[in-house]
Amino acid sequence: MNSQFIYEHIDKLERVLSFAIHNKISFDYIQKAISYSSYFQKIEKSIEGYSPFIDDDTLIKSLFPEIKKEIMGTPIYNECLWASEAYMRIQKESGLTFEAIFIYFPLKDMYMCFPIYHEMDFSHIVAEFCKRMKKQSVLSLLAKQNGYSFEYISEKTHIPYETLISLNKRRRDISKTSVSNVLALSELFNVRVETMSEKTFK
Repeated sequence: MNSQFIYEHIDKLERVLSFAIHNKISFDYIQKAISYSSYFQKIEKSIEGYSPFIDDDTLIKSLFPEIKKEIMGTPIYNECLWASEAYMRIQKESGLTFEAIFIYFPLKDMYMCFPIYHEMDFSHIVAEFCKRMKKQSVLSLLAKQNGYSFEYISEKTHIPYETLISLNKRRRDISKTSVSNVLALSELFNVRVETMSEKTFK
């Protein structure tokens, strides 16, 4: 993401988060909506840096079509503004999908960090994310979140148990394993292939 556009993206994400919180939309729903939004996926891929144009109302309606309320009048919540900049800076630094970022740093956790980190430079929250990212793989986190053992994952995906352990420990680069393995894992965990592959992991 080109830094030239980061504040525009922060503003868009803040509008999304403030609208969602104002209308009591669940964190899981918000994360899924952002992760699968064409707008935010374009931001993930904008290596050269361009700003995909969309007005706030159109973006909100594409993410939460069942909510018929207008965005006009939605207050700006300080926690949402801060979290928006934190997530955009994390994405810029890591190059990971928003889905992967939410796996490592869910919205609930981010909002809990607000009282501690909001007066600090954003490099501190980025450093906290990097610490989480380096500690364990997406595969490891998804297995824990879903309550799946690696024996169960092996049985369901037909990936050898030893291969899964090697991928989990990052002794083997998951982005360089077979496409069929990555597809099988993404289908099992119901996540995007780009998220599962960690192909932009730094």
